[in-house]
Amino acid sequence: MSYVLFSLALTILFGATAYNGKNKKTTATCSVIVFLFFGLINYFGLPVMQWWGFHGVWCEAFLVSLAGFITCLFEPDKYGDSETVWKKSKYWHAAPVIVCLIAFFVMAATSWEMFNANKYQKLLTVEMVSDSTFNSEVHPIPVNKMISVDGDLAKKVAEDKLGEDLGLGSKAYIGNMTIQNITGEFTINGGKKLVFKDDLIWIAPLEHRSFWKWISNDYTDGYVIVSATDATKIYLVTEVNGRPLKMKYIESGAFGDDIERHIKNNGYASRGLTDHCLEIDPNGKPYWVLCVYDQEIGFGGENSVGVITVDPQNGDLQEYAVNEVPEWIDRIQPKDFVEYQIRCWGEYGKGWWNSCFAQVGVQEPTPGTTLVYSNGRSYWYTGIQSAGADNATNGFMLVDTRTKEAKFYRIAGMNESEAMKIAEDQPFAKAAAYKANYPVLYNVRGVPTYFMTLKGSSGNVVGYCFVAVTNRQAVGSGSSKQDAETAYLRMLKKTVQDKIQDGPVTQKTKEYTVKDIVLEGNTYYLLFEGVKGIEFTGSSEFFRELKWTKPGHKVSVSFGEGQSKVVPLDHFDNLNVEI
Repeated sequence: MSYVLFSLALTILFGATAYNGKNKKTTATCSVIVFLFFGLINYFGLPVMQWWGFHGVWCEAFLVSLAGFITCLFEPDKYGDSETVWKKSKYWHAAPVIVCLIAFFVMAATSWEMFNANKYQKLLTVEMVSDSTFNSEVHPIPVNKMISVDGDLAKKVAEDKLGEDLGLGSKAYIGNMTIQNITGEFTINGGKKLVFKDDLIWIAPLEHRSFWKWISNDYTDGYVIVSATDATKIYLVTEVNGRPLKMKYIESGAFGDDIERHIKNNGYASRGLTDHCLEIDPNGKPYWVLCVYDQEIGFGGENSVGVITVDPQNGDLQEYAVNEVPEWIDRIQPKDFVEYQIRCWGEYGKGWWNSCFAQVGVQEPTPGTTLVYSNGRSYWYTGIQSAGADNATNGFMLVDTRTKEAKFYRIAGMNESEAMKIAEDQPFAKAAAYKANYPVLYNVRGVPTYFMTLKGSSGNVVGYCFVAVTNRQAVGSGSSKQDAETAYLRMLKKTVQDKIQDGPVTQKTKEYTVKDIVLEGNTYYLLFEGVKGIEFTGSSEFFRELKWTKPGHKVSVSFGEGQSKVVPLDHFDNLNVEI
């Protein structure tokens, strides 16, 4: 209804501006066209209905008043033809055009970065921290918890899963993927139990394949889950806790079933909305999560002020301020907003003119932004480099995706693009022309580390690579995450031993009895009697006796003892085997 009333107001504005006392028929006909034309634009475009702060209303008012003024200048002569007439009595018809133009000038003055560099620079408050803080705030995680499935691969395997169900595959497709951290348990599809504990998953809704599918089906049958760490774990969810899913309000829904139109039609036409994400709560119930934002610097300076959640089944809406958002929702701060605010923070520290010319102290984010997870929290990550730098960084930024708390870690090193080149130069990757995926930052034994997957031409993951942010010689790669980690830890000890801060690491030599041993890829994992919570790793490439080792054997080992739960062996001797 808001957009109908706005279109009606534009029509009245046009009529008042266009009518010159003689052109009644022309004005009436054009008014109908204006109402229909802008009614369609507003219905499908969904502009934010604020008279100030968003430019959509003023743009439409300018176009309508300009069209009205031009129409006013034409009036029929005694023969019924049209000729241009310019009279002083018509000057007042230009008033709405002039008002809109003044508004645009004011918009430029209050929004342009040139005049408001200091305000833009302060959109993001950044805390400078030292490298010693990194180890306490970005916690190490096991290699099997590291993200090895990106959004593209998750969508591929989800589409394969959907294709197995001919009934669903013919009427729906996989929507946009959203990564989410989840802890919870619920049952799906006839009682299958899913249990998650601080796990990363990709979520995507099932969307209508076409307008005609929307007409015939009215809703889709659920969503898909893909593990972000194991592409073989895929779940097509059509039932949660014994209840069938009927997703009515989705992005492919038409008319009132379109998710954003549904929100706008329920009292939110004047709110800025962006960043549509489907997330699930700990009980498996799906919700749309949309960022609510304001423009804080004239018609610019977009900043998140909270979220709106929508139940895609019944359409129930709930708005939350930033400090009220439920814990299971990961993302309040959109990626685009954070990237823009980081750029402004780095460029305008000494003003707009300095950013364009002298560029003293100007810093800029490296290309690309990714998500980093630590202790159940998620952060937007990007490297920070000096303006004009090619491949080196001054440090990196982590921005909390919920609170927008930003920290700049002064840890100089290489940028993400350079790390990708190093990964692609690894012998097995270079020979097969594998491509590195955009890296994710992790804490490996206290060392900031880029972790990347390597993909073949099919888009499947065929390898993994670790590269130390601060040392290009510390590289480990392999066909499995475990092999790559083992190689990387070995190189860390050779190249950056003095920087390893994963607790006090001391060299130990001890004798143990083997409790269990398993082989993953080319890496052996051992458990020793009397040692709880720690697994030891080694490769038969360096320790030949590993391949002959069995539970119950006595072994002598050397290793670096610290806080890590996965410890690479520096020396291995099986006391029961002689080769």
